[in-house]
Amino acid sequence: MFIYEPTPVEGFDLQVYRLKSERGIVGTPNPKMTTNIACFGDNNMASKHPDWVQMSKDGPALRTNKKYNFRWDIVCNQEKQMIDYMLDMIEDTAEKTKGITVSSMHYADHGFCTCPRCKEAYEKSGLDWLEWRAQTVTDFIKSVKERVKNKPFYVGLLPDPVNAYERFGMDFDALAEYATAFIVPHWSRSYATPWYFESLSRGFKKVLKKPVYPGLYIRGPGDDPKEVAKPEQILKTACRIARTGVDGLIFLAENAQIMKDFQKTAVENRKLKEELEDYGGKPILDLINRWENILE
Repeated sequence: MFIYEPTPVEGFDLQVYRLKSERGIVGTPNPKMTTNIACFGDNNMASKHPDWVQMSKDGPALRTNKKYNFRWDIVCNQEKQMIDYMLDMIEDTAEKTKGITVSSMHYADHGFCTCPRCKEAYEKSGLDWLEWRAQTVTDFIKSVKERVKNKPFYVGLLPDPVNAYERFGMDFDALAEYATAFIVPHWSRSYATPWYFESLSRGFKKVLKKPVYPGLYIRGPGDDPKEVAKPEQILKTACRIARTGVDGLIFLAENAQIMKDFQKTAVENRKLKEELEDYGGKPILDLINRWENILE
């Protein structure tokens, strides 16, 4: 599970606390949990240091740039002060907790980054533009792995199994050398068309050389409960993803109570459970049975 407070919830093998989300606010690590840290996605740092923001010919990597689909502001991968800040945080947190997951460690999208820092580093590299971007991302992940040491290390990807290299500088094979597993967010406020999420999962399972854990969204910070997917919709999608052969699933919620309510609803809906038995997603049915034993 992914959760925005340092509170474990029984019934999950991997319990992840979002210590630093893309808002840039940093919490307090829980030694009993794995820790998620968003790296270059950082609204706080982008606001404090506008000159650190990734740039392109179509403007900066800010939420205000409507030519892209940015959910947060993104700092340059070549800004040394940001790199040092992130690596030091990751090392300190890894020493205190069960493991590390990182997200937002990539380039913002096509055309990024063309700031003076990146232009200078690219020209010195002697590499092709796309090769240089991918090498930059991989080198950062290598440095993170050195700080994490022998703790489990999960690398978060963006949900594009086809164009991630060109868009974000993600070389899946190169990243696999350092990752324990990959987490692929399928965050959505609606799972009305589960076929799309099932197809994405099949694509990632095919191309990734390490275990893959897609993520499903229950309810995040500030969400209106009426505007997110119903538990039934989430669980049906989870079953369809599970039958693709992925190695696990992540459920995201704002807090422990929302996660527990989700478990309770899954256990109590007997009619849904009977329906799910025909979906072929046995790992999800086993998980619901596990929750039932916990809640008894």
